Amino acid sequence: MTAQTETTDVAVVGAGPTGLAMATRLAQLGMAHVVVDAAAGPTRESRATLVHAATLEILDELDVADELIAAGVRVNRMAFSSRGRVIARIGLTSVPSRYPFALGVPQSTTEQVLLTRLAALGGSVRRRHRAESVTPAPGGYLVAGTGPAGGDADRFEIKARYVIGCDGAHSRVRAALGLDFPGDTYASQFVLADAELRSAPFPDSEARIFTSPQGVTVAGRLPSGNHRIVATIDAGLTVPDPPGRAFIDAILRERGIGELAGDPVWSSRFRVHHRVADRFRVGGAFLCGDAAHTHSPAAGQGMNTGIADAYDLATRLGAVLAEQAAQAVLDGYERQRRPAALEVLTFTDRMTKMAMVRSPIARPLRDTALATASRIPAIRNLITLWVTGLKRSPLRHDLPPVTPARPSSRAS
Repeated sequence: MTAQTETTDVAVVGAGPTGLAMATRLAQLGMAHVVVDAAAGPTRESRATLVHAATLEILDELDVADELIAAGVRVNRMAFSSRGRVIARIGLTSVPSRYPFALGVPQSTTEQVLLTRLAALGGSVRRRHRAESVTPAPGGYLVAGTGPAGGDADRFEIKARYVIGCDGAHSRVRAALGLDFPGDTYASQFVLADAELRSAPFPDSEARIFTSPQGVTVAGRLPSGNHRIVATIDAGLTVPDPPGRAFIDAILRERGIGELAGDPVWSSRFRVHHRVADRFRVGGAFLCGDAAHTHSPAAGQGMNTGIADAYDLATRLGAVLAEQAAQAVLDGYERQRRPAALEVLTFTDRMTKMAMVRSPIARPLRDTALATASRIPAIRNLITLWVTGLKRSPLRHDLPPVTPARPSSRAS
């Protein structure tokens, strides 16, 4: 059976935080769009749990920041601990933003807040719609795939002037565009758990990075009362799937952090890749978020960078579609966001490798360098601007002004 072809201005493939931010901004500007996602619903897992100041500013532009803040835990500083003592702190309360803090909040909550806002603007997500191909078509692109029932009888086709791949690290849109995704994978394994610490060795308002000869552990409070715990594990060790309480407790005790108060509500093991696509744009097709870049979870940059990508591109598309800017304004997306992604990859890679230093000679040198740098205002301020994302925020660069049209989510 041949699918009836639907026509719209923008087809968004993927409805994680990046795709939802893209759709919400397009709906806010009154741009016709369709969002498809292969999953049956939004994530129920915590996944990305740190929202930085620059992202809160963007979410405020989408009218969801206050709601998200009410659901989260404010993080006022990040600290680096070695050999049982804090050697460096990065304070967030003095950053040049109306949101001088980071927010600990599950990705599931972030997605729900964006979905509610999208619905209020008349938009929606077509669930269990798996995009399988993206091909050039007269005046744009044809996105084709399978709907909820599956099979040839439930195929869909969407013809769009623009296609946005927000479909993650294994992006079908990126593959369809023939773009390379060069990079590497860290040798270490990573484990993640959401569980309550019996006695947290840090305040709720602080995210803590613990280093030890056995590996790196990052922990921070979640609004549920649980803690997000991420730890590196040697490549050769056998890790249960999923890691249970006994395994996580052994890691925490060995590294002098403590133990859990109960079983994890969610745990996972994974490998970390650091990759950036060769290009973020081919004609009228674009990549955003993990489809364009993946990197170390150091300092919680992944989701934040994707939301910034989405807001930047959606604003540019809105200006062009409303005929308030020339097509050339779209060139600014790759020009701004690919260097931003490369900067994030470079900095998180350095942070990860620095934190994972094992040499008994190099560790004290690293600790001294970190302690010294954290006491120099110019360096401390530069690091803070980087961590918060304010230095790279699209709100501080060359976005075109746009006068919103009447909001609409229906295909034209």
